[in-house]
Amino acid sequence: MLLIALIAGLGTAHILVRTATYGATVTPYDSVHFLSTALNFLAGEGWRDFWGFPMVGWPPLFPLLLAAGGWIGIDLLVVGRWVNATAFGLTILAAGCWLRSNLRSQWLTLVATAAIAASLPLSEFASRFMTDALFVLFTLLALIQLAAFLNRRADAPLWWAAVFAALAALTRYPGVVLIGTGVLLLLVRRTPPLAARLKDVVAFGAVASLPLAGVLTRNWAVSGTLTGERGGAGLSLSDSLSQVADVFREWVVPLNAPDEFGYLLWPAAGLVVAVGVVVVSGRGLGTGAERPASPLLGLGPAVPFGGFALAYLGFMIAVVPFVVYQGIDSRYLLPVYVPLLLAAVFLLDRFLSIEAAGRRAAIRYGLAALVLLAALAHTGLSAHRNLRITAVAYVAGFKSWTLNGSYWESSETLKYIRTHLSDGKIYSNNAELVWFWDGIAAPGKHQFLPGRIHKVIPRIMRRTAGTSAHIVWLQNQKPSHAYDDIDLRCLPGVEPVAELSDGVVFRVTTAATEPFDADRHRARRQRYLDQLIAQAGEWVVRDDWDVYLGEGKLTYLKEPCTPADVQAKFVLHVTPADLGVLSRSRQRYGYDNLGFYFDRRGMRRGDQCIVAVHLPAYPIGRIRVGQWTANENRTLWEAEFAGAGD
Repeated sequence: MLLIALIAGLGTAHILVRTATYGATVTPYDSVHFLSTALNFLAGEGWRDFWGFPMVGWPPLFPLLLAAGGWIGIDLLVVGRWVNATAFGLTILAAGCWLRSNLRSQWLTLVATAAIAASLPLSEFASRFMTDALFVLFTLLALIQLAAFLNRRADAPLWWAAVFAALAALTRYPGVVLIGTGVLLLLVRRTPPLAARLKDVVAFGAVASLPLAGVLTRNWAVSGTLTGERGGAGLSLSDSLSQVADVFREWVVPLNAPDEFGYLLWPAAGLVVAVGVVVVSGRGLGTGAERPASPLLGLGPAVPFGGFALAYLGFMIAVVPFVVYQGIDSRYLLPVYVPLLLAAVFLLDRFLSIEAAGRRAAIRYGLAALVLLAALAHTGLSAHRNLRITAVAYVAGFKSWTLNGSYWESSETLKYIRTHLSDGKIYSNNAELVWFWDGIAAPGKHQFLPGRIHKVIPRIMRRTAGTSAHIVWLQNQKPSHAYDDIDLRCLPGVEPVAELSDGVVFRVTTAATEPFDADRHRARRQRYLDQLIAQAGEWVVRDDWDVYLGEGKLTYLKEPCTPADVQAKFVLHVTPADLGVLSRSRQRYGYDNLGFYFDRRGMRRGDQCIVAVHLPAYPIGRIRVGQWTANENRTLWEAEFAGAGD
């Protein structure tokens, strides 16, 4: 028990170390809505997100926990970090305690507990400012209590299972699957009589579902929908099954596993499945009079875990393609990770308990050794990769798509917003990011840009009624519109006021009344590109691409240009004359990494490709340019030259 507690404590500490410098990873969508809703609630603005709309897309428990911490004076980002780290540690502890109580093998208990602590997907999502770690914990606790009640443990009243199921449903809407699983298991058990079973079903269902029913009723009253408007990818059944298989492949074989370990881990996983079939068939549950009348009776402690996993997988396959654009990924299947692992380990433990002698015993222990070796390899590889991720996150935060990593610390565009745009509405192609770095401003100040170019200015003008409004176009964001910053420059009533290394800030003037004309807009765009080429500046690189330096920007030109010429990543390393101007993480490397992809910053005109990148405002010592392809892991071309001075 002390070892299990130690492993759980190490799991909690691991998440706290990973998030020590920059906090839990704030994602552009879910995290911002949780954070903004809690802040608006504390400020008396109601249960609204940063747009100013009622929050209905997520249940309220996580924002309420954030608000509770904020009410007593704790920073909300700190609250979220500690809630998820604690939830991860408690998940390890609860799983370890269940294994200790239900497994006959101590080494199997410790290996399985360590595997949960080292799990890559569990650690990743426990490090995010999201609800996944909390949902996994409540789901596990509900299943443990339900299993104990179904196995007639006197210390396991049913209402505990119902309370945890209710908390899970208040954390994420798919908690309804957990409630449905509990109702079904209570109903189909062989004993007690039907009347008693129906009484338990009603009691469990009422306690577990009434809080969620109240939330859904409120959602309908304020928005006319139960869980907000949603749209899916419309994937076929085969596509969904393929995505599920990809997730399981990622779980079984870590990305850092050599091929030799993959050859070991897959057979071991298949062996566990085969063992499960043997045990479920009843062959491993005793002989003669000892064998239970139904094989499932001998598997009682694991039935809720397996039942929930099957129900949840079916729910995800049936529902996700119609409500989630990206389809099924590791996050959506995460709640079955621990239940599947516990059920598999339980079946393996029962298989190893079969009395055997001679050759049968040798085969059994040989298979057990293979599974143990694979489990230790998986745990070691996962722990190694986890520690490497943590080392990077501790220094530099997470990837650039997150909002609170070092990537954005030195962003000139975000600094300009904080310094110059204190009044009026701000429209952006990444409104969540701007909101987060703009001091988490009042609801409604930040808005997304409309999705079509001819609607941009008229809609902004209608919404602002001639008051101050700006457009912030962040250059290195994935394309989310059918237009780019060049289109914005060519619109009447839009004036660029700041050309920065990672974005452009436009002011919307009151003269934006001219109707949109597509032909006139194309002519303006052509004139701008001609002007851009004419003012490219001094030639500095003549290679696969021609690069020009002038007026504080680099202009890349290629003619003729094919799709293959723009697919690789463009390398752009800017070394300042004084490294002190860089963020802490970039000082380690000695340069500012402004690399980009053509589809986020480049333009085509016939068979000509053009990219214009504004350089940072600080004095520059050296500049390195080039292209690098990840598929072939090689540099296509590169060059280095003196910078632009001051």
